[in-house]
Order: sequence, then structure tokens, then C-alpha cells
Amino acid sequence: MKLDFASLTSLEPALLRRCPENPILTTEDIPYSCKRVYNPAATRLNGRYALVIRVDSHEGEQMLGLALSDDGIHFTVEPEPILRPDASECGHLNDPRITMIDGEYILTYCSDPQEDNLREEGIFLCIARSRDLRHWERIYRSLPDNRNAVVFPEKINGKFARLERPFRRAYRPENGYDIWFSDSPDLEYWGNHHLVLSYLDVAWGSHKIGPAAPPIKTGAGWLTFFHGAFVPEECTADGWKIWPPEGGKVYCAGLMLLDLQKPWLIRARCPFPVLTPRMEYELAPRYRPNVVFPCGIIPEPDGSVKIYYGASDICIAMATAHIDQLVEYCMTHSTDSLKQ
Repeated sequence: MKLDFASLTSLEPALLRRCPENPILTTEDIPYSCKRVYNPAATRLNGRYALVIRVDSHEGEQMLGLALSDDGIHFTVEPEPILRPDASECGHLNDPRITMIDGEYILTYCSDPQEDNLREEGIFLCIARSRDLRHWERIYRSLPDNRNAVVFPEKINGKFARLERPFRRAYRPENGYDIWFSDSPDLEYWGNHHLVLSYLDVAWGSHKIGPAAPPIKTGAGWLTFFHGAFVPEECTADGWKIWPPEGGKVYCAGLMLLDLQKPWLIRARCPFPVLTPRMEYELAPRYRPNVVFPCGIIPEPDGSVKIYYGASDICIAMATAHIDQLVEYCMTHSTDSLKQ
């Protein structure tokens, strides 16, 4: 099936409700050098909402900052970054996700060295841990190339578990990227690898797919958001140019349910996105238009969730949904009607 931008956005169901105050964080909210702020991890700290945010400075450094809020909408960013690149990371850390297990925050992020003498080393998936979100211990660095990992919020079969997106940049750069599962006894040594979802099975992820935010446990399975990127057939929609003019990637978010005991097995999956770029701040051509990129999710006591995502790689937005409705919709619409 050929996908154009307009038809894809028209398929977005009315499940996620964007916050009327979006974007909730922009470069103007950052008290230090900031060219772009986006792709936030989300958790709670002492009863408050906490975002670990990706900040790209005007000087070219990529680092992680901390933003706190009492209502999940209005955030205050702490005056200094909480994690800066070490020597091996050459000034670049990005796209964090965070999970709390046994009172400890587990942070995954990507190290993407950009200096000429290290560029060939590749892109690394890293893990760090903390008790307070401010002091971090680095504990893991993957083989290249890997990124976009999310750790499950509890151990599965006695082990830490994660979804990840290894890719073959050096050997098969023309191919898309898939989502995999692995587990670990200690967060350092990972094995038991299983393919979860191939980009070949996601029409709107024909360029690449990857895990989005940490899964949420439900009676029907692990409720899991993922992202996908594709190059549409049409290069304009509603007057907005798709990046770049000759054709570029559009990032959307999808939804699936994974088996509780064997999370590499998909129990249900929506064949079309549940969140697509359609608002001005998601389409804005200032840097990288047509991007919604969830990295954080916070469950609420009333059964709803707050989903935090990067928009156009320049700001942070939030949407809400109800877990039961997401599960029901995923199970009801689990078909391959959009499969290419």
C-alpha cells in the first residue's frame, strides 16, 4: 500500500488527547545553552513529575537535563545538566528512557560520537543508574550499532528485560531496522535475544522502527508504544514541506501488546499509528519537521497515562490517554490491513 502524508494522519484515532498547552517545554525554558530540547524520558521523583530531557547546546554538545513539575504540564528545568558526555562519548548523549526498579532509576541513552577520529566506532546504547536522578553511575555500553532501548518496569522470569533497536549501519545501510528483546541478570551482560517486530511488517515504518517508552503492564499484556519512520509518496501536506523537499522521513508512534511472560511475542498490534505529526509544532520546518517521538510515559492512579514526546526535534509535548481504551483499541484493531 502506498502511504501519503495526508491519508496517514487521517487514520490517527481519537485515543490520545494532546495537551492544549503544547509544547510544554521549548528552548526558552532551558537556563543554559540550548539550541534544541526534545525526546524526554519520564518518571516520578518524590511525588513530582520528572523529565530527563535531551538538550542540544549551541556549542554542539548533547547532554541530559532534569525538569520537575507538580502537575505534569508546567515544568521547571534545573539550572545545570544532570549528565554530560564523558571522554568516550565525545560530546554526544541523546534520546533517554527511564525506568524505576527496586527503588533505583535505570536510564538508557544513546552515545553517538561525532568526532572524526571516533566516527567509525559507531553508535552505542548505554545504561546508567541513580537513586536521585542527579548522580549517575555508568554501568553498560553496548557493541555498535544500537540505540532506543527501554527497560521493562519489573524483572521478567527473574531478569532485567529490555526492548532495543540494533542496526546494521556499516554492513546493510540500505535496510530498515527492527525491534529486539534481550534480558540480563545484572544490567551489564545481555542475552536471550529474540526478534519482536520487523520493519517489514510496519507499512509506516518502512525506513526504521524502534521502542518508544517503557512498557506498561496490563492484564492483556505489556502495553508498548513504538516509533516508525517512512518516506511518504507525497512531499507536501497542507502547505507544509516534508523534510527535505525531495522526500524525507515522517516519524509516527504505534501501539502493541506483548506477552507478559514472553515479551518477544506480540499479542496484538495496531497496523496504523496512534500518534502522527499534525499540529504546527510537530510539523514546523525549523529543523526536522514531521516528527512525533515518544520517550516517556507516566501512569496515573485513575488509569490514565501521560505520554511525553519530542516534536520536530525542537520541543517537548504531552498527550493523555486511558490505559483501558488503549488496550481495547489495540486488541480490536489488531490486523495487518496496512501491511505493504
